[in-house]
Amino acid sequence: MPPCRGDGRCRIFAAMAQLPEQPPRTPAPSRPIVTLSRLGWALAAWFIVLTGILLTHSNRLSSDLARSRERVTTLSRDLAAELRWSTILSSTSMRTASFTLTPDADAGLRARAVMDPVSRRAVLALENFKAPGGKRYELWALHGNTPATLGAIRTDARGNAVLRIEDVGDPADLSAFAISLEPEAGAAGSSAPALPGAAREPTGPIVMIGSLGR
Repeated sequence: MPPCRGDGRCRIFAAMAQLPEQPPRTPAPSRPIVTLSRLGWALAAWFIVLTGILLTHSNRLSSDLARSRERVTTLSRDLAAELRWSTILSSTSMRTASFTLTPDADAGLRARAVMDPVSRRAVLALENFKAPGGKRYELWALHGNTPATLGAIRTDARGNAVLRIEDVGDPADLSAFAISLEPEAGAAGSSAPALPGAAREPTGPIVMIGSLGR
């Protein structure tokens, strides 16, 4: 560059030419801007998910509580029933039945009975009453010389059962219980099922008789 000769502008340009060059500035990276609308949608989605979780948990707790209440109700009812039947054993007027086998009976049959004349209820415990095919055992109440059916005897797979009889009939003339072996309903020679307490004759052999003590 030629030397300046008293020209002011020339001197200014010359001074500027001697200044060191400044490196170019790198623009600062821009930060992502989260708008209020995006934040609102995110909060709404989170609230919906949380509400769904809370509703599911609440419904599960309600179902569990309902099942627990049903179990408590069932257990309370069963306990009340057992207590009601257990009063037979503490009754001062309780009578017991001593069962004996007849010649037509299977030697393994066992039976015991208690009866409360006040409530007219009875409980019988039976063992080994597994009826042959096409047959069923039936329980009878003997009032004097008149038999009245107390229903068919249903047992578990081993032939055991506990029968609870709500009403054995008039205890004044109840002398004994009897068990017969009858044709199963629908089998040849079977009679139509009768309601408990109905008077009719056994059609099969008597296998056990339980005389009531005083």
